[in-house]
Amino acid sequence: MIGSDLALQRVLQALYRQRELGADPVGLVPVGRPEELVAARALGVPGAPVAAARAVLTGTARKLDLLVDDGGGVALGGVRISGGGTRRPGGRPGGWRSLWAKLAAAEQATALVPDRTGPGTGPDGADGPGGSVRTGRTGTTGRPERGESARGEHSARLRVEADGRLLADVHRPVRVVQVTLPSGAAAGEGVMEIVVRAPGALLRARAASISVAGRGFGYEADGRPVGPVRARTWTVHAGCWGLLLPVTQDAD
Repeated sequence: MIGSDLALQRVLQALYRQRELGADPVGLVPVGRPEELVAARALGVPGAPVAAARAVLTGTARKLDLLVDDGGGVALGGVRISGGGTRRPGGRPGGWRSLWAKLAAAEQATALVPDRTGPGTGPDGADGPGGSVRTGRTGTTGRPERGESARGEHSARLRVEADGRLLADVHRPVRVVQVTLPSGAAAGEGVMEIVVRAPGALLRARAASISVAGRGFGYEADGRPVGPVRARTWTVHAGCWGLLLPVTQDAD
């Protein structure tokens, strides 16, 4: 296929709903603006059309994970829930790009297995089998998180569970819930990486599924706004589809 991240997402969406996902590998020749090809680059698709076409013809299929929600939507890279609601793109999109975005949003609207770095410190205060939750006031760089209020982020009352483990409850405001599929060597492991940011706290976890519930929240799937919804569950479907990549890259 030829197109952007959104076009690839649409193809996978159709294959999933027709129960044909994984029957044959998908090949992609990326076309679009750089911001429309973020997922393609992360997955290892060559940016040059000639190199990408060569990978389609002579490449090797690599099995990859996919995020699937209980509404039948799919996401290639990740999902973001912000207390301030979804971020609508600026400007006035037109033509087929606007139509694709509306169709994707309309269709989508209708587990803890983390690294063990210490005792679990989630709201329930218990460790799950073979995993833990890390929480603190600093990011991965060890520096304090920048003031969320300066970025204009707001809080939402959400209940967040990962593989049945409680990460956040409605009594504690949540600023951001970020869900991503690992890339590179970690891709295809069947887990998602979760970041929950609340005022004064940052929690990280890994899981096979995540459930979020609230009075009504919007989210972004691969950067596209969806919702509002009252509840949504995302599950990692491990190695459920194949992408044709250059033979020099590792393939499962």
